[in-house]
Amino acid sequence: MSDADVRPFFIRELLKDSARYMVPMYQRNYAWGEGEITQLLQDVLDYQNKSVSDKRPQTYYIGTLVVFSRNDGSFEVIDGQQRFTTLSLLANWLKHEGKGAVDMSWYRTINLSFESRPVSSHTFERLWQGVAPHDLRGSAFNEGLVSGFELIGKALAELGLVGARLEAFCDYLFKHVQISRIEVPKDTDLNHFFEAMNNRGEQLEKHEVVKARLMETLNQIRDEEIRRQSIHVLTRVWDACANMERYIQYGFTSDERHRLFGKENWGKFVPKDFAHLLDLLAPSCPAKSADKAGDGFTAGSQGRTLLEILQDDKLDVENGVEEESAGSERFNSVINFSNFLLHVLRLVSRAPGNTEGVPLDDKQLVDQFEKRGRFQL
Repeated sequence: MSDADVRPFFIRELLKDSARYMVPMYQRNYAWGEGEITQLLQDVLDYQNKSVSDKRPQTYYIGTLVVFSRNDGSFEVIDGQQRFTTLSLLANWLKHEGKGAVDMSWYRTINLSFESRPVSSHTFERLWQGVAPHDLRGSAFNEGLVSGFELIGKALAELGLVGARLEAFCDYLFKHVQISRIEVPKDTDLNHFFEAMNNRGEQLEKHEVVKARLMETLNQIRDEEIRRQSIHVLTRVWDACANMERYIQYGFTSDERHRLFGKENWGKFVPKDFAHLLDLLAPSCPAKSADKAGDGFTAGSQGRTLLEILQDDKLDVENGVEEESAGSERFNSVINFSNFLLHVLRLVSRAPGNTEGVPLDDKQLVDQFEKRGRFQL
């Protein structure tokens, strides 16, 4: 990190920056709730009040935005995406709801988008267009982003930030609150960097690192269609297994369950290997198609890579397949997903009759997968 390029931005400068910022597919969905949003606004308000008391504006350092510069000139957001997304939602809220109190004419475009998450990008775009949150319900929109937009309005009101107070708050936020953009060197080992990064103490989950590494491996498949289908299948199965609070069958559509678990009681497991699994789930793989309006990125500028594999809106909503019917079957697992993956690795790696070999320590998850060559074709 000693050679990293560090550049400070005031919040207005960041949101006006002409560079394009991309939240990559391995990152979590936007997950900030009322607590995190209110705390962010309260922190800024506290420093604004301190500046008023001291009769001189003090710069408030809000944290870091760690990025990796891609070959197409865009920045891949490695750390700080929750904060950056919240600031973008806040500016968007002010643009539409703060009229008369705050001049947001300078905020002319959104420079943050979501890789391979068309529903998220589409939701951001609709909010930017001024569509009311209550009209953005259902599987076609990202509930977390809509909720965040609404919670911003609620938090501002509860903090008494209306009228002249809101104007003063925003003047301080955009002109005196600073964030440092850290551009990691080109030769950075991102796999280890992802594992080590944390955001306000929340470390990137190791199983998310494993998923990204596995996708990276499948992306080496030469045949474009097989590569596309393979990554789709990995994503579907991974997401179904990762939810440890419901039966795995609920992670698939009804037709997929019949193919994977039998038509009688979904108690079998039909697939024999990955090739067989590919055959069974390939029919549900979205067809290769051109960009759709609202996807938030241009596939042609990126080439035919992972970006185009998950463009179909179904990807963002498949995790909610028949979620209501799963409600009565929820339970708490005795192990977390990372530990579950270690059990699986132990089973597939051991010699016949030998149950030893893989330590069931989730801190070693990435190392154990790497040690056993599971990131290679």
